[in-house]
Amino acid sequence: MPRKLLISILCVAFAVCMLSAQEQKVTWGARLSMDVSFPTADKNPYKVGSGFSAGAVANIILPKRFFFEPGLMFYYTAMSSRSLITFDDNYFYEGSAKIYGFRIPLAVGYNFDVADRWRMSVSTGPYLNVNISAQQNLDPNLSAPVPVPDKKISLFDHGWRHVDAGWHISLSTTFAESYYVGITGGVNFTPLASYGNHDKKIRIYRNTVAVTLGYNF
Repeated sequence: MPRKLLISILCVAFAVCMLSAQEQKVTWGARLSMDVSFPTADKNPYKVGSGFSAGAVANIILPKRFFFEPGLMFYYTAMSSRSLITFDDNYFYEGSAKIYGFRIPLAVGYNFDVADRWRMSVSTGPYLNVNISAQQNLDPNLSAPVPVPDKKISLFDHGWRHVDAGWHISLSTTFAESYYVGITGGVNFTPLASYGNHDKKIRIYRNTVAVTLGYNF
């Protein structure tokens, strides 16, 4: 799906649901997650990474125990290089790719009452990552003819995307009416990065698992 079309669909869906929220019961929640990222590629240059996300959601109650939950999260992720990978004749990739930005999850779910003031929920839907910064340290090639200093690059100049998107599913519980614990798995269907030519083409997809704590107001 073209990136601009995907962004448009998500924005329209978000706007429509926000307008419908004016006629529905809405609760607000704060969320803090520990995120684990699993980069996948045919020639994957990165190891499993970790980071966090923090932000807020709006829980819009729908009929028949269904709900719609859009959110806005700030995220940070670091993914370590598997080994020294050639950047050019003078440098190698080194250390971790460090990425931060905003994540916009949209979820439709269903509530199950377990006991008084305790419920379980399952939800699923798309999410959009708006990547603000993606940087990588480079290690000098000591065998290069001329010594060069350490340097840092913006990965956006080398095939990384400002926007990537995927689909997530969550299982959560809310107890004492307000305290939230959940686990979420996400699979990207657009690449975080795409670079190289023909048989050397590398597309990196960022899949995630997150454990989330929260509070509903």
